[in-house]
Amino acid sequence: MTVGDAIRLLRAHWLFIVLATLLGAAAGIGLAATRTPEFTASADVVITVTSGQTTGELAQGSTFSQQQARNFAAIATREIVLAPVIEELDLDTTVEGLRRSVSASVPLNTSLVTIEATDPEPAVAAAIANSTASHLAETVAGLSPKVDDVSGSPVKAQLIESATVPRSPSSPNIGLFAIFGALAGLLVGLAYQVIAELSFARVRTADELTDTLGLTPLGTISRDRAAETSPVAVASAPLSVRSEQVRQIRTALKFLPGSDHRALVFSSAISGEGKSTTAMNLAAAFAAEGVSTCLVEADLRRPVLVDALDLTGGAGLTDVIVGDCELDDAIQPWGPDSLQVLIAGTVPPNPSELLGSERGREVLDQIHRRFDVVVIDSPPLNAVTDAKVLGRQFGGIVLVVGAHRARTADLRRALTALEIADVPLKGSILNLVRDNPTPNAYAYSHNLATHGAPQRASVWDNQRLRTVGKVALAAAVALCVAVAGMLLSSWTGNASHASASQASSPAVSLGDPKPVAVFVGDSLVQGIGGDGTTWPSLVSAELGWDEVNLGRAATGYVTSADASACGHDTCPTFVEMADGVIAVEPDVVLVSGGAYDGDKDVAAASLSLFERLRSELSAARIVVLSPMPVGNTTPDTLSKTASAVAHSADQAGVDYLDVGFPLAHHEDLFTRDGKAPNADGYGVLADTITEAITS
Repeated sequence: MTVGDAIRLLRAHWLFIVLATLLGAAAGIGLAATRTPEFTASADVVITVTSGQTTGELAQGSTFSQQQARNFAAIATREIVLAPVIEELDLDTTVEGLRRSVSASVPLNTSLVTIEATDPEPAVAAAIANSTASHLAETVAGLSPKVDDVSGSPVKAQLIESATVPRSPSSPNIGLFAIFGALAGLLVGLAYQVIAELSFARVRTADELTDTLGLTPLGTISRDRAAETSPVAVASAPLSVRSEQVRQIRTALKFLPGSDHRALVFSSAISGEGKSTTAMNLAAAFAAEGVSTCLVEADLRRPVLVDALDLTGGAGLTDVIVGDCELDDAIQPWGPDSLQVLIAGTVPPNPSELLGSERGREVLDQIHRRFDVVVIDSPPLNAVTDAKVLGRQFGGIVLVVGAHRARTADLRRALTALEIADVPLKGSILNLVRDNPTPNAYAYSHNLATHGAPQRASVWDNQRLRTVGKVALAAAVALCVAVAGMLLSSWTGNASHASASQASSPAVSLGDPKPVAVFVGDSLVQGIGGDGTTWPSLVSAELGWDEVNLGRAATGYVTSADASACGHDTCPTFVEMADGVIAVEPDVVLVSGGAYDGDKDVAAASLSLFERLRSELSAARIVVLSPMPVGNTTPDTLSKTASAVAHSADQAGVDYLDVGFPLAHHEDLFTRDGKAPNADGYGVLADTITEAITS
């Protein structure tokens, strides 16, 4: 494939390639949507070396500290550092698993070690980064060599910047996924078109016919749906564009180089390219000039002239050849210009042998001598040998090529067959062209047809409308892909903000005077139905807390949910939320829920949760609220759940507050469907819970 072929391919199939690129970008965005967002937090540790007072000693110490920074950066991901991190944070992973989410690097020409930790939970990522940095500093002191004249370790590591809870995910990078998806789609689109071009390519334009096969067509004939009912446009619509195109080809045929072009054999590579219709139109065009013309139907296998020209069936070419009738008896006049037509006649069992016989050649020569122009409709070249027999007799073939019909491989096969049979190709005609004629030609033919004053051609012809439609389609797909990317980015950002409202966690915000409160619970804690108003936010604002909301709809002490229920990637039970609570190291923990547990036994699960929170967060105040109904009705099972939770809280030594049912029988405090409190309802809950906590 040459550069010209590649350019032609791009011009012909640009819409497909653009759509493939856009769909690739959409696939990349879709793939990004399936990935769990991950957050990356980083902490910085500086490595210093105790050195002398001279300039040389200071320079040597600086170089040594940089070397040590690189050494200890490699140690930061080893078991000696990561094992204590797992133990300290009570992580449910192994050293190898943690190593995959922790990395350490040293910026060029510095003694700084940057530790990065990645985790689906932003607070956990920050806690891992800070813990790794702290344990690295301890490891440095233990591994550095001792020097006699230096008190303590000569190499020291100091945490100079703690990790903060990231507010936006570091992965997936939606833009990067979209770019790689678009590149993949572009490559797939190009590859498909190249393969299709080499294997299944079809000629569509005159330029392609010339570039691909080296054939310069005598002319082109536009595709016209009217040809199905009126195949001979020269007679039915003499002032149409298609009729004028036929006349131009008639003129080109008259001036072909050579001594005699009175006999024109028309054929095609395969069936369905319009060779018979083209032969009929050109025969009618020659007859319209006043030239005695005969149209001979030599396609003895699939004759069509009787139906197409509404002729009387009966004796034809085969009958004349076998001697059943005379030529004058078989020829029929047709049309206003007395075009003479010789139909195929009786379909013989041996068409090739009949046409190639001595008697067959004599009959055709007789017709040739009798008429000024003889137009012969012959079968397709690739199907049978009849056309090659006729071409040898009359000095060549006119090849009709159907645009978008014949494959390039079929045309090459037909040309090769002509070359092998030593049959000249007089010329080619590109038929069924979808491109409209030029506006000027259209305007001129339109004026002739209406016999009116000159009119300006419409700019918005069908071809241009198709082009505009293609551009509009590509733009619409591009807009859909862009909107999908924006929506996904917005959704990821909202989800990450909701799952990581731990941004003010004391584990990563050292020195923050506000107490940090973590809220664990179901849809009442999450704030479903409140249009942004939640009772944890109102309580935190009233009591001066920094809020970390881990509420998940449709969950309970032993009940989990899927993403569609709670709106987050993970919807664990309250017990499974304990790791996230402990990682924040809060000052206050409030647990509220149980309605979604129904009649399940929550005693063991609630006791396990409360005991672990009490053990891991010894300095924190842990408050358990009595279960409250989610909707505006009070489930009968709540009393059983409340009794079990209260007993577990008493055993674990945590506070249990019975807040009752403050929203019971207040339909105005719920959404219209009665399934969740509205903003006013959450305000009442906040007041009730605040009073219970402070009393």
